[in-house]
Amino acid sequence: MERYVYEKEKLPRPVLDGHKDFIELYYKAWELAFKNIEYIDKPGWKNILTCMPGVGIMWQWDSCIMTFITNYSNGTLSALNNLDNLYMLRRKSDGFMAMAYNLEDAEPTYGERINPPLMAWAEWEHYLISGDASRFERVLPALEGIYSFIEKNRRRESCELYWFEDTGSSGMDNSPVSGYHSPDLDGSDTCFIDLACQQALSAKYIALICKRLGYDDKNEFYESENKRICELINRFHWSDRARWYFNFFARGWKGEKVKFINSKTAASFWALLCGAAKGERAEAVVEHMFNENEFYTKVPFATLSTDDPNYDPTGGYWLGGVWPPTNLAAVKGLSSLGYREQAREASIKFLDAMCKVDKDIAYGGIWECYSPEAYRPATTEYKTLCRSEFVGWGGIAPITLLIENIIGLNFNADENTVIFNLDARERCGIENMIFNSNRISVICEEYHPFKGETVIKTEAEKPFKLIVNTKYLWSGVTVDVQAGKHEFKI
Repeated sequence: MERYVYEKEKLPRPVLDGHKDFIELYYKAWELAFKNIEYIDKPGWKNILTCMPGVGIMWQWDSCIMTFITNYSNGTLSALNNLDNLYMLRRKSDGFMAMAYNLEDAEPTYGERINPPLMAWAEWEHYLISGDASRFERVLPALEGIYSFIEKNRRRESCELYWFEDTGSSGMDNSPVSGYHSPDLDGSDTCFIDLACQQALSAKYIALICKRLGYDDKNEFYESENKRICELINRFHWSDRARWYFNFFARGWKGEKVKFINSKTAASFWALLCGAAKGERAEAVVEHMFNENEFYTKVPFATLSTDDPNYDPTGGYWLGGVWPPTNLAAVKGLSSLGYREQAREASIKFLDAMCKVDKDIAYGGIWECYSPEAYRPATTEYKTLCRSEFVGWGGIAPITLLIENIIGLNFNADENTVIFNLDARERCGIENMIFNSNRISVICEEYHPFKGETVIKTEAEKPFKLIVNTKYLWSGVTVDVQAGKHEFKI
């Protein structure tokens, strides 16, 4: 059986002078990832990266989120193995994919519960870095099957919007956003804003995959699906009075006034990413997110607004705890709408907090989630500490947000382009990065934007396009980088 070995020299080398602690946690996250591999000796199965080795369960949304980390492994570790296992296990007759599966018997762990459908997003983001579109033809039937299952089985007839079986299915286990426990897995009495946004997000990225494959009719269909769902989100989930997207009571609803569930949660961050929140509504969401009396806590972002009576300043799991997957949605949503500086600021605050916890002798390590108001791990709903050594998705900030939002490098293999947002204003960049089958390095050696002497050094095996953005440029500077070593002054 193939064994995975952590070899530091094979990984990309992020550069960020003045933030030694960030770089140290980057490598620590990779070490933990390689320790948290589950080796599965069964026909058809692939070895997986897991947040909790030894538990014997593979979770769906954990698996999707972890691909955003392993995209930067230079091919030495891939969470796409998890997705391939999930595609294999899905029910072919109707497209159903369970929120989790037992490794022992391949049966759904929690019955007919689904999970946030993030596979299409994960597949597209992997393509943007790897340049490998060869998976698309094979995985498209699974992506369409999952999408179709949710459309046919998790929508209410009255308003055509979406329900999870309970908050456990949403991944936000004890979030106070549903009327009552749902022992029969019938969705309690709620329409869930996060599932609506995640289904719209799926449509957006399935459309892009179909476009890449040349399936014009399907591309057009899924683009229209994204638009349809976003319009429903804005019709039913948005409150003009609160200027926020809420879950709402929908069982038995027959067209009367929508009854919102008045808890503001991180579930609404997804509205920025899927395309629902635009213009003034996006501005309102961002205003709430960066309000220190709501979500922008000492460690951002709290998953339950601090003005909610259920809020727990120690975290209480999803009663305020700061979680990597919702922070990923928040930061990527902000970035997609042009809130680049805000996304970077929040990423720095989160990663800085993780570094402080790691260096605290009382705790150390990388944790499942973090307290919103102190540099410590979050508590669970039972007041115990959450899980440690959680990479898994604990690597989102030390790896993905570090490279993409703090250093400021974004990759688009579809256009063979690297975008370098020079917001760090110090020596920064990345070395030994495999992008689009091309080993590259891009380093800002000196930052002098007012003198026109910002110095960028590159090294590459093949040509690529580099776009450099700074706060002081009306538009980015584009450089056609050739193979070999080069230096540019901007």
